[in-house]
Amino acid sequence: MSWFLAAFKDLNGRNSGIYNCRAVRGSTRTTSLHGEGRAVDFGLKYAEDIPAYDRFAEQLRLNSAELGIQCIIFNRKIFSGGYESKGWHRYTGVNPHTDHLHVEFSWSAARRSVDDTVALWEKELRGKTTGVVKPQGNTAKPAVEKFPTDYKDLAVDGVFGKQSVKAFQILMRAVGYYNRAVDGDFGYYTVIALQKWLRGLGYYPSSKYVIDGKAGRATYKALQQFLAKKKTLDTRKWLIDGKFGKETIKAFQRYLNTQNGK
Repeated sequence: MSWFLAAFKDLNGRNSGIYNCRAVRGSTRTTSLHGEGRAVDFGLKYAEDIPAYDRFAEQLRLNSAELGIQCIIFNRKIFSGGYESKGWHRYTGVNPHTDHLHVEFSWSAARRSVDDTVALWEKELRGKTTGVVKPQGNTAKPAVEKFPTDYKDLAVDGVFGKQSVKAFQILMRAVGYYNRAVDGDFGYYTVIALQKWLRGLGYYPSSKYVIDGKAGRATYKALQQFLAKKKTLDTRKWLIDGKFGKETIKAFQRYLNTQNGK
């Protein structure tokens, strides 16, 4: 909010609220994330400012992963990080959100200090404080990038190297959780895909864990539970302990081999 009020001063930006412990409008059971301090309402004063805020909303969508944004609602449309490939779609809630831009954050983003948050927003939004979407390169039609849809059988060696990561990325592209380069990098976006995939399978519930791109004990425990269910990890010999050790990696490689060519 500090960043927004400074950046959108000339576009009539105003603070329409952060903390407000109440139920979502139109529901008596769902609590608004405003009550947790994980949502802000970026307000606008005049209806003629809507096009500029539409561009700002798109700018936030393009940078949502980096900024820790999990949901954006504005001008009768919604974007959800959990359904990133769906993009913007129609919002049918009670409030059309035409006088403010509602933004929800992951816990890790919400817990950042003011100074760190302002610095991050300046970096990711590249100082574009007028609602203009950041440049996307030249206007020439980009070449269609082809990605592999299959891979050779992985060596079940307990080493989660480039080939294993690539195999996992190929699988995640096939199921719609990963749309970036198949580069063998087990980094932020690949971990995001892993967490979203496990959540979709029911092993990484939103009531307990956040999708934050950081692979830790909770993420690996969920993976072990899934692999045990698929019978590639023998829990009679190996503990479900949240450690991404050699036997868990072997179990993961065995599972990935069962998905090759599907």
